Amino acid sequence: MKSGILDIGNSSVKWALFEGDDLLESGVCTYGEWEKLRQLHTHHAPISWFMSSVQQVPSTAELGFKCEELDLNHALPVTILYQTPSTLGKDRIAGICGARHLFPNQACLVIDAGTCITFDLVDAEGNYPGGSISPGIQMRLKAMHEQTGRLPLLDWEDPDGFIGDSTKMSMLQGVKQGVLGECERQIRLYKERYPSLQILITGGDCSFFEINLKMDIFAAPNLVLTGLNTILHYKKSLDA
Repeated sequence: MKSGILDIGNSSVKWALFEGDDLLESGVCTYGEWEKLRQLHTHHAPISWFMSSVQQVPSTAELGFKCEELDLNHALPVTILYQTPSTLGKDRIAGICGARHLFPNQACLVIDAGTCITFDLVDAEGNYPGGSISPGIQMRLKAMHEQTGRLPLLDWEDPDGFIGDSTKMSMLQGVKQGVLGECERQIRLYKERYPSLQILITGGDCSFFEINLKMDIFAAPNLVLTGLNTILHYKKSLDA
């Protein structure tokens, strides 16, 4: 059964086509670039489309096809123990469901390195108690510029070494060492409680963390898309 999956973020739309659990094709387009998705639908004719969105959901008329939206009030392949589920990001739960699909019956920590850096846990029994949220790389650079009088607004680049020899390099080093140090501490804390923990990393800055964190980490750039596909198939199994 072929299915189409959409992960609509703040500025871009990630899409994927699956045949059952197998990823056939994936890509990224700009929010509002619906013609690309209409072409995909016409060419591949998936039986169903499923989406998660952090902004206004496009209408059936805009997309040119019907697309069901993830609803956290419906049955999921994980048990949500989060105290404020109404405020929970759907992409966080999709990532957790993707981790659960890839590593069933194993505790997993999902690090999503995007606009924010999120840390989310699913235990070996499939319970989701929560995690944490902190500023991402670009957000930290922007905050230093906006909250000071003289620090410039920088584009991100991965600096060498660990000592900054100019204001620009000092800012980049501060962000680099800050986010890496944060990730290393978070991983240590979770591993103290869950020794056999599997670490997965996804998001736009996934490759930076994969390269720089000297730990056993599974890079899964399509984790949220995989999780949405997992949720869709779980839902269909209940409806059958």
